[in-house]
Amino acid sequence: MKIYLVRHGETFDNVSGFIAGHLPGKLTEAGRKQSHNAGLDLMNTQIDKVYCSDLARARETFEEIQNICKFDCEIEFTEKIRERFFGEYEGFYQKEFKWSKEDVMAFRNPINGESCNDLLARAQDFLDEVKNSKYQNILIVSHCLFLKALLCAHNGAGLDEYFTMKEIPNASITIIEI
Repeated sequence: MKIYLVRHGETFDNVSGFIAGHLPGKLTEAGRKQSHNAGLDLMNTQIDKVYCSDLARARETFEEIQNICKFDCEIEFTEKIRERFFGEYEGFYQKEFKWSKEDVMAFRNPINGESCNDLLARAQDFLDEVKNSKYQNILIVSHCLFLKALLCAHNGAGLDEYFTMKEIPNASITIIEI
């Protein structure tokens, strides 16, 4: 089984440092071009199933990819692979926080939000679902932190790897084999 992981293209929120989480977001022109280029990279790839986050920035990314690839398969838009929910931090800009040790610890377990452990568990549940599917070539269009958590689940890693893993570039393609 091959799984192609694509992070959504650059958004206005990415550029401004806005904490979007479960908010929709909108691709910049650069983000649309990045997504188009991801489509070119995937153009000759056989895909049996697409999972795409139901948030607008991921859907826009997939639409750009699909305009080129025209995948003839089941396409599922799902909240299961949304970005981490940041609770009370959503809707603020990163520059509004001092990012003291207390801020960082609170951000890891936000009030009314999803903890990093919860995100890792959600990613593991989704990966288990995918592993048990009949599909052999799967495209997942999602978000940086969810994809990092998914990679940790695939690698059998925990929070240490999650916190030290580099940011996944916008509209990049990562391939894992199971």
